[in-house]
Amino acid sequence: MNILTLPAPFVTPRHIVLPHRDPFGVPHGRHYAPLREAADISLATRASFGSIKVRRAHEALSLNELRAMLAFNFNPYVVDIRDQYPVYDQEDYNRAKRNGMRMPINSVMTYDIVLTIVLPPDYRLHYHGISIKDANDDLTQADWNRQKREHDIFRVRGWTWELLRGDQFTKRAYGNHSLMKAWIANVDVWNHYEEAAMLATRLKTRSQRGTLDDILNRHARHMGISCNHAFELFSAAVSFGFIYIDHSAELRVDKPLHLERFAS
Repeated sequence: MNILTLPAPFVTPRHIVLPHRDPFGVPHGRHYAPLREAADISLATRASFGSIKVRRAHEALSLNELRAMLAFNFNPYVVDIRDQYPVYDQEDYNRAKRNGMRMPINSVMTYDIVLTIVLPPDYRLHYHGISIKDANDDLTQADWNRQKREHDIFRVRGWTWELLRGDQFTKRAYGNHSLMKAWIANVDVWNHYEEAAMLATRLKTRSQRGTLDDILNRHARHMGISCNHAFELFSAAVSFGFIYIDHSAELRVDKPLHLERFAS
């Protein structure tokens, strides 16, 4: 499976319920805490930022991870993103639990990202692992051996896995995603699902004359909402897949809006 080439358009289903834990005991959603935090890493670009569909913080340990996780937040197939996902020997974990101890950190392997995605036609939950490497990284044999171990672990679990390079997430898409993320900081997008769908329908069926600011101001007046809320709904609509941004163009409030068009 390649998460970046799943069929589009796709709309995130309205009523998705995440289990409290996955089949291997790792919490989902707001209950999940990454094993490593960005603040723990003294070297490399790192950042913490809020998730969109789940109310918790992501810990990106590199710019490549930051670009990827922002993109996944706006991917309608993705309903949960668990960064620095832990994998450990279950017997070792059970033994530590019985003894009232924590497992040593060096006995826990971490994986860059595990996505929880919904797949049609029945919208079942599926787990997909992502390993992020820089575009210029020349992987050694030891690196490839680790990638194979990761792949094998996920395959045994019945999960899928892939290696992605940082340049598969363009600078322009990163900028567009960062801007939209700023518009919905501290917003629970699920509370605005229906409104976001309404705005998306208007955007796809009415004039896109003028700048993005002009367009959303017009729709805000017709919907009886503030312009700020229209921008929140716009970003939510992208995250749910009601509309798709054309990332060949720069998204800016003072420029025209470019949306992907799909054959009906």
